[in-house]
Amino acid sequence: MKIRRAVFDDVKGIVHVHIESIKSSHVSILPQDFLDNLTHEWSTPRFTETLRNPPKDVSLLVAEDERGKIIGFIWGGPERKGDTEYKGEIYAVYVLSEFRGVGVGRQLVSALVEDLISFNIDSMLVMVFESNLASRRFYEAMGGCEIREGFAIVNGEQYKDVVYAWNNINGVLS
Repeated sequence: MKIRRAVFDDVKGIVHVHIESIKSSHVSILPQDFLDNLTHEWSTPRFTETLRNPPKDVSLLVAEDERGKIIGFIWGGPERKGDTEYKGEIYAVYVLSEFRGVGVGRQLVSALVEDLISFNIDSMLVMVFESNLASRRFYEAMGGCEIREGFAIVNGEQYKDVVYAWNNINGVLS
């Protein structure tokens, strides 16, 4: 497996991972009709824009298998809602279901942390649906501490989420 910076030609692979991962990891979390109707047209614009005009201090990294197929990605950078304590944020991390549990996510998070440190960001947070127990266990295993609850709006519906944080991301690399 290889972790590298995403390039514009990776949009199709990233979108595939995004959609397939949401469909497999959010069953019974999000409505099935929402999951069934996820399309490339829904996901593509955000990654196209990010890779066409990369924002300062934002990283989009991909994990490839031995054949060069994108099997996961992580996207993160400065915290986006004005939190005064946590300077960085994991915006998204997704891994195809057949590659979960073998360290891909951990390697992606470590690679993002290296980038955040290079951006002079030393703390971070991530938001995850409260009912997404697998993701919550992942962030807890990575040393994230639950700091608060909030909510996310998806397709007009409100869902409770949990915020995990790291006061010092240097510890994530160990």
